[in-house]
Amino acid sequence: MRLKIKPYSNKAVGKFKREKRKILKAIGDFEVHHIGSTAIPGLGGKGIVDILIGIDNWKQAGEVIEGLKKIGFLHVHLKEKGRIFLSKDTSLSLKNIHIHIAIRQSNAYKNLLSFRDYLRKNKKEAQNYFNLKKEWAEKSNGDRNKYGELKSKYINKILKSIFHD
Repeated sequence: MRLKIKPYSNKAVGKFKREKRKILKAIGDFEVHHIGSTAIPGLGGKGIVDILIGIDNWKQAGEVIEGLKKIGFLHVHLKEKGRIFLSKDTSLSLKNIHIHIAIRQSNAYKNLLSFRDYLRKNKKEAQNYFNLKKEWAEKSNGDRNKYGELKSKYINKILKSIFHD
């Protein structure tokens, strides 16, 4: 499926809240955050709801993953870049949910929340990011990997400014 950048939809917020209830019921008492473009009012993106689950150590990941599998998160990707990634399927539809599991004190966890919070506070930069995402989708010819590389450079630049200013 080709990558498409869509305008913001506030339906994602309701979707996140419903999923969060299901997730907490399945895994117990963990921190669950709405991250990614759908967590930033006005920011368009792929339309996928991204969720971050904070754990205290990697031993907890196994029990969290088992709980998530019971509610349909069957695609589990091994730990990469300081986090474990899960999804219900491989589509890019709003029906899909992406879950990221990371240790709460890790850079991966802090970076995901810091980037989200930065764009929530900086509407002008969020609009710039949306415009860049549309440009990157076009430049990458819809290739998800190429798009991800372009996006990562921008995110790293913003994170560097957040933590070094």
